[in-house]
This record gives sequence, structure tokens and C-alpha cells, in this order.
Amino acid sequence: MRLKHIDRTPVSFFWNGKSIEAREGDSAAAALYAAGIRTTGWSRKFHRPLGLSGPVIGGILARVDGIPNVRLDQTIVAQGMRIEMQNVWPSPKFNLFRFARLIPRHWIKGGFEHSNLTPSCTKVFQMWERFLGFVAGVADPASPSDQRRTAISGTEFKAECVVIGAGPAGCAAANQLSHDGIDVLLVSRGPCPGRSVAAAGGVPVTISPQVRTLWGVEVFGAYRNGTLLLGAPPNSRAGAVVIRAPSVVLATGKRSLPPLVPGAWLPGVLDGHAAMDLAFTYGVAPGKNVVVVGDGQAQAQAVADRLATLGVKVIGVYPLRQLRKIIGHSEIRAVETFDFGRLNCDALVYVGPAAADGSLQFQSGSDGQFQLTSGPTGYTVLDSADDTAALKIAATCPPSHATLICPCMDVSSKDVADLVAAGEHDLEVIKRLTSCGMGPCQGVPCWHSLKAFVCASTGKDPSELPLPTLRPPRRAMTVAQAAGLAELVDPLK
Repeated sequence: MRLKHIDRTPVSFFWNGKSIEAREGDSAAAALYAAGIRTTGWSRKFHRPLGLSGPVIGGILARVDGIPNVRLDQTIVAQGMRIEMQNVWPSPKFNLFRFARLIPRHWIKGGFEHSNLTPSCTKVFQMWERFLGFVAGVADPASPSDQRRTAISGTEFKAECVVIGAGPAGCAAANQLSHDGIDVLLVSRGPCPGRSVAAAGGVPVTISPQVRTLWGVEVFGAYRNGTLLLGAPPNSRAGAVVIRAPSVVLATGKRSLPPLVPGAWLPGVLDGHAAMDLAFTYGVAPGKNVVVVGDGQAQAQAVADRLATLGVKVIGVYPLRQLRKIIGHSEIRAVETFDFGRLNCDALVYVGPAAADGSLQFQSGSDGQFQLTSGPTGYTVLDSADDTAALKIAATCPPSHATLICPCMDVSSKDVADLVAAGEHDLEVIKRLTSCGMGPCQGVPCWHSLKAFVCASTGKDPSELPLPTLRPPRRAMTVAQAAGLAELVDPLK
């Protein structure tokens, strides 16, 4: 549903061959959401419907103009653009993979693909892997006419200090460093400073003219003890970047963890950032009747008030602990609470508890070979990656065997509960046995949810369970982009 406060030039694009009307500047995900198309992807094993949510990246990957695995939330629609759904067979209109949801869950629980009947390095194993790839709906390669045969040249940046993240903390830090006479490069995956702040109704921090900026680039890895940073833009036809600086400040912020309740994966369930960005930036309502839940009543009420100001109909604001389950088949239809019963709605917005993506901090000080361990980092971290308090709050949601801990890979809490009951508490081992967090999100926020569930099941404190290894890269990049860095980064011998 479109809101009235944004007026832009109309454009049209194609979704699975059907023409869709959009507005100039819309992301593909927002345009599809406005057109009533919420399911844009499918989970790996049971092919559950997924869509725009904020944290579940697998739900917004599609084929765009012949290029697979493109993020729809980072793709701006263009006239005549052709977007096609992935993970379908034989076609989006008649997808036989959807019948995988009828398969009994215990037949293909987490780890079933690692069968002892298919030992590695055998022809049987290779046939098994090809079959798994097919039924999982692995995206086809890029069309031959769209494949780039040559490398896309990268760009190198050097500065005395790099600040990653252009929220209030990052902008303020960059301004202060520049004021102190330090050459600063401010890097953000967003197109402008303080986008989330503006969406929430705040005023972004003004950046000093002396601060160099790099917009639309996500830093996905810290290499060589944190001295070398690599990043890439959402546009796969643009080159990657190399960043060198003796000092790094991390200001990447935090995002809300999905509630550990049944149905949290359904299209129409969004985190607060995604919901406000959808309404403010693109003028698209998250739903006709929206429920907001949060671990802090004031914080949840602030999000609800902001959405209402933007023209969204919010029918209720409730504590997160009241949420019992989310009801729906292909998208959300209602929520069930403990004290207030069933609430009919077509969207749920959750706010908190919030956790940080500690990938770059971990990578800058990690050590080891097979299972990396965290070590001291030389980075300055403005938003602490210590999420002990947040995980304790997340663990208070009533665990259920119907809960999906990792929606993209279809890892249920029953899969994890069986391993915990067998005595396995190491999150790295559980990850490898179930494939939790091994999809496009690369563990964030799935590993936080995994940790919260294991803590709730065992009584352990979150500080006792380190997260699995947060290896680079943390986002996708093409072979052509990687090849374009060859002249900028000397390979280790």
C-alpha cells in the first residue's frame, strides 16, 4: 500500500514477466512490497516463503537482468528492468519445490545432507551434492550475454583513519577526528549520512567538509590483522575497493534480533529499521493493520508513533514478552499474545533486543586455522559487540520446536534442541552440523538467535558461549570484482 507523502516519476519493471508499476528511486524490494508482492524468495530445504524483513537476506535475493543473487533491497528499479524469482522449478507460476513443505520435518532435519552413505570424494557424493543443489533451488549462473569476461578494476583508498558507519556516532567521530587534524575517510553502505536517523524522525549529523566520504560501499572483510579492509558496492558491475589506514573506528550500530517465536520468518514481519525505511524513504506502508512489539515499551511506542506520523495504521503496541506466535501460511495474518489473545494484522514490526554485527572486530584480531578464536583488536569500537544483555532478553521468549532459528537454511529449534539434548553446546559445532547461519546472511543475526536459544535451553550465561567463526567475506562479491583487486592487493605467498 502506497502512502501519499511521496510523489515521484512513475517507472515500470518486470517481475517474473509481469509488468509492475513503481516510482523512480524505489528499491526493487519496496516496489514489489507496494504492489502486494511479499514473497520474493524461498527457504533452502522446505521452500517456505520469505520476503523483505530486514535481517533475512535470503528472502530478497533474485535474478536481475540476467545476474543471479542480487539483493532487491539494494537495487534501484529502472525502466524495463527484468527481475525473476530464484529457487523455483520449473517456473515461478508453477513451483513444484513448494511441495517440500509437506515432507515430514524429521526426515530432513538439520544435518541430513551430511549422510554417512555418501562419503566425500566419491561419485555418489558428487551426485548427492548435485541433487541437493537442485532441490534447494540453487540459482543458475549469469546468462552468457551478461557474464563479464574481464576483471572490474578496483579502487584503493588511503587515510590516516577510517570510520565505518555513518550514523550519529560515526559522523560525530569523523568530525572530531577531522577537527583534530587527522585525514579521515567515512565509509557507509548507505547512500547518505544518517538514513536510519532521518527515517526515525531525527536530524542527521552534518558532516564536516574536511571529512572524505565513500557512500554505497559495504566493508565486508578485515584482513592481515585488520590492516587491510575490502569493500564492495551493491552494484555488481562496479568495482570493489581496498582501504588502508593505520587506525579504524567501527560505528556500524546494532539491529533488532527476530523474536524466537513460531512464524517469525513469515513475509510481513519486519524489524523497526526496515519498517521505518519502507515508510519514510519509499512511501510504502508495512501493512494495512500493523502491530508493534518491543523489549522496551518506550522504544516500541516511539517506532509506532513514527509509523503513525508517516501515515501507517498501527493497531497496537505490546511488550515483546507478550508475543506467543505469529499466524499465517504464505504471509502474516495475525499474532497471538498471552494476555490479549489473537490480534488480526497483516504486518508485525519488532524493536529490540538489539545486537551488533561483530564481524570486522572479530576479523581484525582473530587467530587460528580451522576454528578461529577472537583476540585483541586494534580497532576503536563505538557500538560494543558485547550482546550479553540483549541475548538474555531474547532468550526470555518462550522457545518452541516450531521456531526457525535460521529461516534461510530451515534450521529449526527442534534441530538444535536435539543436539543440545545429546550434550552438544559448542555453537561452532552446532553450526556445522545444522548449517545454521551458513546462508547469505553469514550468521547475522542467526547465530545470535542460536546463542539465545542454547542459553535458554541450558541455563548457560551468554558470555560462556562464543559465537561461531565470523570469517570474511561478510557479503557477496563477484569473481570479476575480486579479480579487479589483483593489482592492488599482493597475494600472500
